[in-house]
Amino acid sequence: MNKEVTGGIIGTGLSAVGTGTQTNEVLQTISLILTIIGALITILMALINWWKNAKKDGKIDKEEIKEGVDIIVDGVKTIQDIKEDKEDKKK
Repeated sequence: MNKEVTGGIIGTGLSAVGTGTQTNEVLQTISLILTIIGALITILMALINWWKNAKKDGKIDKEEIKEGVDIIVDGVKTIQDIKEDKEDKKK
């Protein structure tokens, strides 16, 4: 074995030990990331449906724009709530 392979094995071993001691925190972070991705996908799907319905008549009026903005604002609030919930659990 050369020095690079040995160094890689040692580095990987140390990383595994470090990760093993922080499993709960790592899993919480992964869960948070997946939850936010899921929320973003939900927002994106709602916006796509809104866009399709708004373009049916060939134009988007002020009321339809307001509806689209409301979808985005609600989505941002949802993501903020998820983040705040995660921060509260850390305390």
